[in-house]
Amino acid sequence: VIPQTSRNGKLTPVLRLEPTRLSGAEISRVTAHHYGMVRDRGIGAGTVIELVRSGLVIPKIERIIETAKSEIPTNCPCCDAELKWIDDSLFCLNSRECSDQIEKTMGYFFEILGNNDGFGAATITTLYEHGIRSISDIYALENDPQRLADMGYKEKTVSNLVEALTKSRSVQVEDWRFLAAFGVNRLGTGIAESLLQHHAIETIHTLTAEQLVEIDGFAEKSAKLIIEGLAAVRSEFEAVFGLGFNLEITPNINDSDAMSSAIAGKIVVFTGSMQQGSRGDMEKHAKSLGAKVAKSVSGKTNYLVTGEKVGANKIAAAQDKGVTVITEADYLELIK
Repeated sequence: VIPQTSRNGKLTPVLRLEPTRLSGAEISRVTAHHYGMVRDRGIGAGTVIELVRSGLVIPKIERIIETAKSEIPTNCPCCDAELKWIDDSLFCLNSRECSDQIEKTMGYFFEILGNNDGFGAATITTLYEHGIRSISDIYALENDPQRLADMGYKEKTVSNLVEALTKSRSVQVEDWRFLAAFGVNRLGTGIAESLLQHHAIETIHTLTAEQLVEIDGFAEKSAKLIIEGLAAVRSEFEAVFGLGFNLEITPNINDSDAMSSAIAGKIVVFTGSMQQGSRGDMEKHAKSLGAKVAKSVSGKTNYLVTGEKVGANKIAAAQDKGVTVITEADYLELIK
């Protein structure tokens, strides 16, 4: 059982297995949910487990067949700080000095932002080794290319890295994606988008947990964790936000146009090739009219909007769930 420290300090137990063929692949590692599971279910060297591949892709522990003695770490494998139990998980709270947490936090920002290919894990590790400790530190390199050269990067690589940083600020990116990139616990891209549908990004640090609970889908515990997380990253957020990113602002669903729309509050799914614009553009426009856009049909879906090349089986399956199926032309007429 190998402990790995995540960007938020939680230790993930990774089980190294005797290599086993399963559904056409050789499996040698599987992740346990948390160390409470390791402790309570007797997972250790010699444990025999039954594996499945969820969706024929991701290996998952189905059940424990034979238990063994569990060894629970007491110190972070990265920084050696003493670990703390929080619910069923072990956490390293040394976020300011734990290199795993710092590197993964910086890498996560660029991964979620999604418009910068220059700052992968290897580059982030090199930056860390040369004293870079935050996202704002990385963006400071845009005006200090000599520091990159001093790290050993060649002239062309320095130019590419500086260009990548400039591009990441100038290429338009959704404000909810920018917010989610700071890695606040419970504030993934979907939740960030819901939050910014009700409150502008400039106001997020003035919000209370009570205000978040008023938004559909925000539970009290999650709201408190989000507020605490936002407070923890406030100085870094403000430093990076102040660099002038080209943010696409999420429309507020309480705007008059959205409130009066025929699809306000409705769950809409788009499928097939659209003629009016790309599917992504149509999804953004639907959101600006107060709709909730989903990627797949469920019993709660109100409208399935079909473009070209949509299979009859998909339409029939939606109709069986009671979903209203309309063509792109019908949809455009609906939202006039």
